[in-house]
Amino acid sequence: MLRLNRLKYGVRGLVAAVFISALTTAAPAQEIQRIAAVVNDDAVSFFDVFERVKLVVATSGLDETTEVMQRITPQVLRALINEHLRFQEGKRRNITIDEEEIDQAIVDIERGNNMPVGSFLGFLEQRNISTETLKTRLRSELIWTKLVSRRLRREVSISDEDIDEALEQIRENFGKPEYLLSEIFMSVDSIGEDKRVRNDAAELVGLIRGGADFDSMVDQFSQGVTANKGGGVGWVSVAQLSLRIISVIETLEVGQISEPIATGGGYLIVLLRDRRQLLGPDPGEVRLDVKQILLTLPEGSTGEDIDAAMALAGVIRETVSGCDDMVSVAAETDPSVPGDLGVMRLNQTPDDIRAVLSDLPLLTVSQPVRTARGIHLLMICNKIQPDSTLPNREPIRSSLLLRLTD
Repeated sequence: MLRLNRLKYGVRGLVAAVFISALTTAAPAQEIQRIAAVVNDDAVSFFDVFERVKLVVATSGLDETTEVMQRITPQVLRALINEHLRFQEGKRRNITIDEEEIDQAIVDIERGNNMPVGSFLGFLEQRNISTETLKTRLRSELIWTKLVSRRLRREVSISDEDIDEALEQIRENFGKPEYLLSEIFMSVDSIGEDKRVRNDAAELVGLIRGGADFDSMVDQFSQGVTANKGGGVGWVSVAQLSLRIISVIETLEVGQISEPIATGGGYLIVLLRDRRQLLGPDPGEVRLDVKQILLTLPEGSTGEDIDAAMALAGVIRETVSGCDDMVSVAAETDPSVPGDLGVMRLNQTPDDIRAVLSDLPLLTVSQPVRTARGIHLLMICNKIQPDSTLPNREPIRSSLLLRLTD
């Protein structure tokens, strides 16, 4: 998972009595402004945490109760710490976000939630949530997007050969299951953090299963590259997933989320949005370039006539070599019957011919086929597979970029 190098920070920890007081009473201003965490030279105050908790509750469908707000406070504090780290890294790399970008991000939220443009800030103000709290979160996300983009441009290159290999892997997985996944990734940057992050992830799972909106939890807490895409991983095959993740996903029903999964660098919460079988091309849609030799049998031919034609077909089958030879011999045998049948779809051929062509190797003369017209010898000179079920190359390039940054 692509992450900025974690900068050192000191955490004073939440003082439960102070935060609960802020939730339930008109706490003194000096207590609300007390420092909850120090991130290098920046401070995160209890007021920052309190305002962000209110924002999370308002946008995620959680019940606005003291218990719920207390439960999400550790995750909110951690998210704010990560935001400060992003701001600091963005400043170091001279990345700036202007107000127009913030305004557009707010419009995108409104459209994504079918809200009238210009209504979201009013929605927050009605709930006594500072609009600056939202803008701070959006500014952090936009900085992160630019940081990732710069890293990708500098470090990641996808060649045509990489795309060809990915397409071939998809072909090899025809008939196997595919999963439409979204994720929340929570990073562990030191051994000492593992238990706390695992507990935070388990708490998020409990909240989501209790009714919290998954997409909102992604926006607020996910640290993965996919966070800026709503956590969307897209359709992935079993070949693209680790055995550990596959073993979990196979137990989920569509719409269910997993328990936290330990993975490289952190914990993953996976939402199974849908599953399907990766269907290959319809065999009947394959196009075949077919040559034939027809030994015509007139109506009323005797058994001896048929046996003689079958014997001749056997001799021809042993001596013909290649597509040009098929056409030449066909012209010598019966000039009125074309030896080149052109390109045809397999599903458009007669049943008895289709049965032969479906298993016939390229450039191989078939066994004699008896039809009402006579005895046929067939050869497939080229097979054109339909690629309509394969993704285009650009989506493949994008998915490879995402996988390389995971």
